[in-house]
Amino acid sequence: MHSTKVNATTDFLRIQRGTNGSVRARVNSSTVSTHGMSFAMPVSVVRVHLWRRLAVVLAVVAGVAVLSLSMMASMTIPSIGQDPGRLRATPLTDPTATRRLDRSDIVYVGGFRLPAEEVDGASFSFGGSPIAYNPANDSLFVGARGSWIAEVTIPSPVNSSKVEALPFAKFLQPFRDPTEGRLRDVANEGAYVSGLLVHDARLYGSGVIYYDANNAQELTHFSRSLKLTEASVTGMHRVGEKGRAGLVAGYLAAVPAEWQSALGGPAVTGQCCIPIVSRTSWGPAAFAWNPAELRAGQAARVSPLVYYTGEHPTLGLWEGSNETYGGGVEMGGLVIPPATRTALFVGRNGLGPFCYGDGTSDESRAKQPSSGSERLCYDPTSSDKGVHTYPYRYQFWAYDLGDLAAVRAGKKDPWEVRPYGVWPFEVPTPQAGKRIGGVGFDAARRLLYLAQMNADQDGYAFRPVIHVFRIQ
Repeated sequence: MHSTKVNATTDFLRIQRGTNGSVRARVNSSTVSTHGMSFAMPVSVVRVHLWRRLAVVLAVVAGVAVLSLSMMASMTIPSIGQDPGRLRATPLTDPTATRRLDRSDIVYVGGFRLPAEEVDGASFSFGGSPIAYNPANDSLFVGARGSWIAEVTIPSPVNSSKVEALPFAKFLQPFRDPTEGRLRDVANEGAYVSGLLVHDARLYGSGVIYYDANNAQELTHFSRSLKLTEASVTGMHRVGEKGRAGLVAGYLAAVPAEWQSALGGPAVTGQCCIPIVSRTSWGPAAFAWNPAELRAGQAARVSPLVYYTGEHPTLGLWEGSNETYGGGVEMGGLVIPPATRTALFVGRNGLGPFCYGDGTSDESRAKQPSSGSERLCYDPTSSDKGVHTYPYRYQFWAYDLGDLAAVRAGKKDPWEVRPYGVWPFEVPTPQAGKRIGGVGFDAARRLLYLAQMNADQDGYAFRPVIHVFRIQ
């Protein structure tokens, strides 16, 4: 029987990473090398026979070799069903090395309905915009007509083409005016809440004038407590340059931590495709900003990342239509999924001929004079006066964040950037006009929420259906 005396001060095993990536394993004066990780652990082996000391060294070498091979295999061998070409082993300190989303990464999960009850004279009929995910309650803030919002639960979504088969959400907080009347500081009438975002345990929002013919809007954003009944609003405040409210006073999204330095802030704001096209972007738009700069008497700074104008109509003309942009585009919002280099815009596009006038479902009457001087436009989904580019489709626009970072770095102009992917999509429940409401994002679960406007018809009520997509 052999006795062993431990000297924890002088006898230990070291495994160290070399400058060339190798790993050195050392027991006392014995040294071996392989590839792997850096760590240190005590070894209770001293004053032993040489053959036992050699056995320990060989065991250590074998263990490190197995660990190294295991790590190498985990980095290079995909699991079943995984695309080998999309594996990455790069640190998030270099976000440009992360992967771009593919269309196959966006998987439909299901949908649910919003509460049917009317509360204090407000309901979700003709509502559904804007939307913000609230991680504190695993819930959604959802807008209604009149710029009121409510907080609702998120039931387990169901994949069904029948609206009546979808579960109902429940109220967590009833309808309230999130601006507490401050929207009148934007305009006495015609302004509405156009964006929402939960950031640093506060609710941020934006407001825009629907028809700002003189491009007079200056104030754009506000913030408040997550408790809608608590008097807490600050704002309205200006974000960005004067005269450019039509580019920023809309949807809001969070920027993942790994991209904040390259893009210029922890959040983005943007606006696209609203009336008076000369004041807004001719396609997806995004500006990085810091909500902490939102304060009275000072405009919050923005970093332009992407936008288009009449002087730079890179994606197409407003008085036209194509698969990327035209006068019929409506933008619901955007999300930036962590650990990717994709900014994903969500909206609607029209692929038919551009026509401005009153819509008609009678194709034979299309382009004939109507009651006024405007012509009739064939659009069986809408009789409203305005732009018609029937037929319509739901659509994703995917942008490479590396391109947006290049704009922020001064290497490109904002209008030089093009989407690397334009992907149509469908949802199970039918709605002829393909109208998109707001968009929200649960970054932790990688769940995208979007409102399909007017899809839940109940008598004279036309509530939205909330659809859920998982981003792989």
